Order: sequence, then C-alpha cells, then structure tokens
Amino acid sequence: MKSLVFYGPGNVKIEDKEIPKIDENEVLVKVKAAGICGTDRHIYRGEAPARTQVILGHENAGEIIETGRQVRSLKKGDKVCIDPNIFCGQCYYCHRGEVHLCKELQAIGVTRNGGFAEYLVAPATNVYKVKENVSYKEMALVEPLACCLHGIDLAGIRPGDFVVILGAGAIGLILLQLALHSGASEVIVSEPNSKKRKLALKLGASKVFDPFNDNLEKEIKIIKREGADVVIEAVGNIHTFKQSIQLARKGGSVLLFGVPPKDKVIEINPFEIYKRELKLKGAYINPFVTDRAVRILESGMVNLKKLVTSQYTLEELPNVLDGNLDESNVKSLVIY
Repeated sequence: MKSLVFYGPGNVKIEDKEIPKIDENEVLVKVKAAGICGTDRHIYRGEAPARTQVILGHENAGEIIETGRQVRSLKKGDKVCIDPNIFCGQCYYCHRGEVHLCKELQAIGVTRNGGFAEYLVAPATNVYKVKENVSYKEMALVEPLACCLHGIDLAGIRPGDFVVILGAGAIGLILLQLALHSGASEVIVSEPNSKKRKLALKLGASKVFDPFNDNLEKEIKIIKREGADVVIEAVGNIHTFKQSIQLARKGGSVLLFGVPPKDKVIEINPFEIYKRELKLKGAYINPFVTDRAVRILESGMVNLKKLVTSQYTLEELPNVLDGNLDESNVKSLVIY
C-alpha cells in the first residue's frame, strides 16, 4: 500500500508498505479521506512531537475491510470514522475519567501508523459507524469536530451569551456553529482573510472584523460595553492569546483553543485576572465526545462541506506539507 512515512523534521517519503495485519480487537480500514491538520504541518516542521518512521494522518474516514474475531459492533463494509486517541486505562488520569490526559496516551497518525496511507489499523473501541448518506469528506472532519465539541463544553456558553471567536480557519468556523447551537445570541468573528470572513457570515456570524484594519477591542465595546461573555482563541498566536483576555467582560470566560508554539510565553497581569474574576481554560483533544460529534454530523447541525476548500492525492502530500497553503484555504483533505 502507498504510505507517507515521517522520518524527521522536513523529511517525509512516499513508500510502498505491506497491508497491516489486525489482532482480535482491531479492524482494518480502507482509507477514503484524511484531513490535513495543522498538527501534521507542525510535526513536519519539528514543532510537535511524533514517532519517527510513523505514517502520519490522524483525521480519517473509510470503509471496514476486515474485523478481528472479538469485534462485535462493526462489520465489513461499514462506513466509519476514527478517534485517533488511545489511552492506557490504568494510569491516575484514566482512573479519574480524564483519559485525554493519560500518561501513556497514544495517537493514530502520531505514535501509531495513521491515515496517510491506503489502509490503517485501529482498535474497534476507537471506530465509529456513520450513516450511509454522509460523505467521506465530511466524516474525515469528525475528529476536529469532536475536539471543538469538547472545547464548547468547557467554554460553558449559555443561551443569550455574547461570544467572540478569534480566527476563522476550520476550527474557528466549527466553533462558530457550535456556539450558535449552544444558544449564543451573537457570535463575532475576527479574521484577517476576507474570504474566510465571508464564509463566517454565511455560517451564521453576527459580524466579522479584520484584526489588522479594525480596532477589535473598540468594536466589541460598541456592541457590548462590558465585553464578551465568552472569548474563544482559535489561532494559536501569542498576540491573540493576550487579546482574548482583554476582550472578555468581568466574570467572563476565555477558552484558549488554538495550539501555540510550545516554546512561546506571554505576560499576564495576575491582578487583572483576580480583579475581573476571569475564567481561563485550555482545551485538549476530545475525551468521550466522538459519539456526539458523529450524531451532530449526521443531523446536519454543522456544515462541514463548506469548510473543505482543497483536496490532494497522497503523492502530492509531501509538497503540501513543505509549502505554504493559500491563506484563503480553510480545510484540505487527502482523497483516495
């Protein structure tokens, strides 16, 4: 099978590999679509860890080709998507139900072979059947949808809340739609790219602003003098992390969702956090939410089709990882 293998920062190769064997609790999936995540690009650049000689790709959808003899809930021919995160079930955090913080956490496409290949193996516990009428392109976005759903759960948006989202990439646009379904009365989106701002409006944003040409803090105060009830940072940029704190009202919540460079730091005035009683939270991956994400996808509550703006073959992927994507690009997929 054709596979994209990671050998270290800046070094990936398309290779022919044997189709992997499964054990009794696993399934073999013929990959139909795989999302190209920012994490994949971070790994390629050496900005995020991954095992060398691993097949990358953690946002995957496909068709089951074979099931292990102990697998009961899935069968050959099922259309499925895959939660890439595999926890040990034995450590302190797993015993507390905080499996995403597992000390031995593994991930398909990071520490185990992933979906930038024609076939992949996954534990049956991580595989979710999806209705026939849902496309593989949409199914490949269930993993980021699940991560966003976990973030929305943490943000605690209540009906009538005024929400600001910084960033209108695929993640920001999913968070926008989930915030509206959570009852937000207004969702403001800040995004420098004009095409992404237009897409945010089509997906329900109340207003959009260009952070390079608009005074965002002033504009937010005009809409609501006190500031935002909830601010969600979906860029992973040091400036927007600091800005998100300034945009929140007293007693407001700030969700730091974007993935920043691991070596960057910001200055925070702790007295301001104390005096304004701000709630700052991080959001990491997708514990126990993939089933809900699948049901949201199947229901049509969230439009994922509009987020897919480019697609590639596996052979084109090394150049995609090595190059700079068009700033208007929202989400890219590898299609098999």
